[in-house]
Amino acid sequence: MSDKSLRALSKKHGGKPVGLYMWEGEANEVYVGISSSSVVTRLRQHVKNYDHANIQSFRYMPESGSTEVLRAAERELIYDLCRKGFTCFNREHSAVIYGKSVLDELVSVEEQKAWFNSPAEANLADLRAGGVDKSVLGGQSAVVRSKARFEKLSSHPEYELILDAIATYLRGCVLYPRRSQGQFWSLSCLPNLRMVGGGKRLVTLNMGMLEVFYISELPDGRLVLGVATDSTMLPARMTWWALKHRGASMAGHVHKSSGPNAEYLIFKSPAAFVKAMKKSDKIRSAAARYALDRTRKGRVSGRYADAHNVLLAEAALERAVGFDLPTVGLREALRSADE
Repeated sequence: MSDKSLRALSKKHGGKPVGLYMWEGEANEVYVGISSSSVVTRLRQHVKNYDHANIQSFRYMPESGSTEVLRAAERELIYDLCRKGFTCFNREHSAVIYGKSVLDELVSVEEQKAWFNSPAEANLADLRAGGVDKSVLGGQSAVVRSKARFEKLSSHPEYELILDAIATYLRGCVLYPRRSQGQFWSLSCLPNLRMVGGGKRLVTLNMGMLEVFYISELPDGRLVLGVATDSTMLPARMTWWALKHRGASMAGHVHKSSGPNAEYLIFKSPAAFVKAMKKSDKIRSAAARYALDRTRKGRVSGRYADAHNVLLAEAALERAVGFDLPTVGLREALRSADE
């Protein structure tokens, strides 16, 4: 859509119309939104943020109702479009797997959508499928490199709880973790990371260059766990209180490259994280949604891939098979949040 078209739209609708709008890209992917001030400003933002969609058409419906009325109309329209087979870009109400990703070469888009509907259930079959190509993981050399640090960590007095937490994250949040390990996520064991205020990092799970999950030991011996989530899927009402009830607090973006919706949760212990993952569909889905988005951004490489500890990863994957997590999918969690 050109600037000329945007100027014409602005003139046609009086500059700052309020209402419901929808645009469609060249691949028939759609976006439905609400204009609370200027529909032209919103469309300019979409043209910039969704340049890959190549917006082809735009529809606008003026509406004088309240925001609640507009939100209800927006939600129903998105659900109707999804039922009719359209791909919707909207993050809040629909399953969004759009654009191309190198991930599609390993896991088909259809498989990704199936995973989206129930991560824990879809991952079980993958976890039971057996090993992956050892050459991808570095073969016997990777095993030898992993051994010393893995054995040191396994002697930690809270190793079993640490392994439970990693296994829970892999089972509930990582896209087909056995297939994607070493390529789209890496798990480091006792990395050489200096922490402010002392303490030490025990494990870090990276997607690309970003830490999405970690466990650290504080100077007083307590363990804390951090996990990246999609803030739009966290409990909406009294978020800080709901998270505190689950033994977590919000730490914000943490990393500049983590994205606009990133919210890092800090759990007071690995056990608190495991319990929250079993009890809260929203926390689990928020972590899974964020992990899916990061996985689609590309492979893990360089020193992050080299740091992958195949022995720790295999131990966690084996334990993940036996973990019982709810099969509620991201789509259901989104719908529950909307309602």
